[in-house]
Amino acid sequence: MRKLLFLLIVCIGFSGCLSTKKYHVAENDIKQTKEQNGITVICEYLDEGDLIKRHGREDNPYIDKEWALTPVYSLVFEVEVKNKTSMAVKYDCRQTELFFGEKSTRAAVVGDIESKLEDEKNTKGASKLAQVRLAKKTMYRNIVRIRPGESYKAYVVFINNFRQRGECVLNFPLLYNNGNVAEEFEFTYQLAKKKK
Repeated sequence: MRKLLFLLIVCIGFSGCLSTKKYHVAENDIKQTKEQNGITVICEYLDEGDLIKRHGREDNPYIDKEWALTPVYSLVFEVEVKNKTSMAVKYDCRQTELFFGEKSTRAAVVGDIESKLEDEKNTKGASKLAQVRLAKKTMYRNIVRIRPGESYKAYVVFINNFRQRGECVLNFPLLYNNGNVAEEFEFTYQLAKKKK
């Protein structure tokens, strides 16, 4: 009888976890603009609702699956860089970090999306291909060079088991070709959880 009662409690608790999935929303300044020495960076936090409006729910690599036992969350920022200087600058995703709660996470690359999809056993092959295609189309490449007078806009994505709420800081450095930091931009968001 005790085992049956224990199993019932575990099942109820588990089903409660699945039915109360939450996602992160920004409580302040969703779109922020910063300018330093001729470089302008516009950073917009995209929550799950924004991502569904843009790309739909199916075959969307940025939407967390409700059936996942240990959810892995994607935090997505659309970042535009405008270079009005006389020198080219370089974006390197390995230099881009997100500080959220106790975690420091580096920006993801398309390969990280592919690995995440491989771990999702319930996702079909055609859906995986569509999601990887969308990631390649919308995410920053590993390294992007932005020449004088040019601009570039794409998603900067962070993947982790982010569960908390609170202050989230995106550190976005731009480099010169020699690897030295040209300018460093910091964007701060207050993230909260919203129930689906």
